[in-house]
Amino acid sequence: MKALLLVCAICVSPVIGQTWNSNSGGWSTGYGTVYGSFGYAMATQNIYNTTQMQIQRLQQRQMMIKQFGQAAVEKAEREAKAGRTSGSSSQSSGTSAPQIKVTPPPPVRNHGIFRPDPSVDTGRVMAEALGSSAEEKALIKQIFTGTKAAYETQTDSKGWKNNIAGALTFFTVTALTVYRDGAEPSDEAVDAYFKAVNYALDDIPEFANVPNKDKQAFNNVMIGFSGLLLAGYTEGKRNNDAATLKLYSQLAGELIKMVLKVEPERLRLKDGVISIG
Repeated sequence: MKALLLVCAICVSPVIGQTWNSNSGGWSTGYGTVYGSFGYAMATQNIYNTTQMQIQRLQQRQMMIKQFGQAAVEKAEREAKAGRTSGSSSQSSGTSAPQIKVTPPPPVRNHGIFRPDPSVDTGRVMAEALGSSAEEKALIKQIFTGTKAAYETQTDSKGWKNNIAGALTFFTVTALTVYRDGAEPSDEAVDAYFKAVNYALDDIPEFANVPNKDKQAFNNVMIGFSGLLLAGYTEGKRNNDAATLKLYSQLAGELIKMVLKVEPERLRLKDGVISIG
């Protein structure tokens, strides 16, 4: 993920200085229009609760792996899924095997996966909603195109392709980094968060019925939001510009509230884990 953030920043940062020259009051309507135009207000209402629940479940699983070993935990999960109890009360040695109490892993439904449609033009939608001139619109579309190309190249081997769980993870990591102007999460933390989001989407019935075009559009919007944040943040860091860093921290906070339905202070990196709470 660190490589992905860097590649995206390199792709989009050269144009941002010309794009964001208006005052911060212009954000909410434009970003809200882009986000709301795809009808995700209802579908994303439970993302916070379900993602946090899945994060906690995965944390508990990791603690059991540290205690008992991965093979034992996976065996216990298979047995729990089959309705059996892990561990036996006696063995030939006369000692009792440890009983590992686990809940069966949730089924993988892949509600976030979509079939791409070339007619979806999210770059144009974002440019029209956020740009106030022809030049700004062209630059916004350039930022989106560069970020999306870098994202797809860097995540091709991660299993995130055409899955909005991947784009949501990318957005969360980007927004967290920009908002807090802090260290980026490790690849392990990012992978764990992706799993939590993927499970969370599977646990939201509304996502099962979202059309492919809408999933693709939402996926693209998350990538687009991330690209705009990275572009401004990178410029602020490069120029050591505290005002720009503050501006984009505020924007990251607004987008966290819009997308994740949670106050930005509750999104943090704690003990190496991306947490919402």
